[in-house]
Amino acid sequence: MKRSLSISIVLNLLLTTTNWVSASYETSTATQAVEAPTDCEHVGRIIEIQGYVRLKRKEWRDYHRTFVGTKLCLGDLLQPVSKAKVIVQCTDPEQNLWTVPNGMPSGAANGCPPPYELIYRPTGPIPPTRDPIARRIPYIISPKNTWLLSDKPKLRWIAVPDATSYVVRISGSGVNWETEVSTTEVVYPGEPSLKPGEGGYLLTVEADNGESSDKATFGLLDANQATIVRDATERIAKENLTDDAKTLAQAELYIGQGLIAEATEILSASTVKDSQTAAIYYILGDLYAQVQLLPQAEASYIKAMKLATIVNDQEGQTVVATRLAQLYEALGNSRPAGKD
Repeated sequence: MKRSLSISIVLNLLLTTTNWVSASYETSTATQAVEAPTDCEHVGRIIEIQGYVRLKRKEWRDYHRTFVGTKLCLGDLLQPVSKAKVIVQCTDPEQNLWTVPNGMPSGAANGCPPPYELIYRPTGPIPPTRDPIARRIPYIISPKNTWLLSDKPKLRWIAVPDATSYVVRISGSGVNWETEVSTTEVVYPGEPSLKPGEGGYLLTVEADNGESSDKATFGLLDANQATIVRDATERIAKENLTDDAKTLAQAELYIGQGLIAEATEILSASTVKDSQTAAIYYILGDLYAQVQLLPQAEASYIKAMKLATIVNDQEGQTVVATRLAQLYEALGNSRPAGKD
């Protein structure tokens, strides 16, 4: 894939997206340098907006327009303007969706109290890596460093040049399963059964090209927590929401519980349908980056940047530009745009 953004372009984006211009309905023409939060106690995510909604983070002096997909932090204030409507998926899976009241500003923690337990945050540093295709190993896509709800997961990996078959193994407490396939995915049949709380499982995929295999770990979510998540998923499905809103709500729920593989599947399904919501691509990019699928992360981030630019989501552009800069540093990519 040709690179459409390079480090130099990303740095320019960072410089040009840190100034926010007041909304057209406001009389003030003042600008303020605004940055995305770096110290965020994550309490929820905006999944649907109808109308004009303003956000003030605790680090900001003023309110600014916000958009679908924005991550909410402890201390943030939301204000729907006039008859606008904004719906938030709380990070805590036992909280219902929060429809922010009109009128006076509402603190994010009023509708979404901080969860009692720590949640998973896929926004850590992007580790340096090499192109898995160049390494000639069947690099595992999923499940990789994740909890699962399903005991019959789909196992997927990147094709290896010249390989004609792959040996796939799952090992762990009471499980020593193996199969050989000619495709790059296979569904675990459910026998021997995978169980939660058994110390996790090791997935190994070996190609017939004589090169090294790839390995990844995963486990089943604790049974009680899995019940909470499934109940919350059913509540989301019954809500009168757009398809993208349901996708964001379910992804937010799953990611908070470390269900990375299943959140990735949900978000990927929306991208196949050509979703026009920037946050879906941005969050998917973060999930890819944290399992070192950097080419896939790059493509998702670039799409997110294009969509955020169309709606003038300047905080969104800044966030994506920052992650792209980190990604290119991890890849060691300083080539000009458009070069192979």
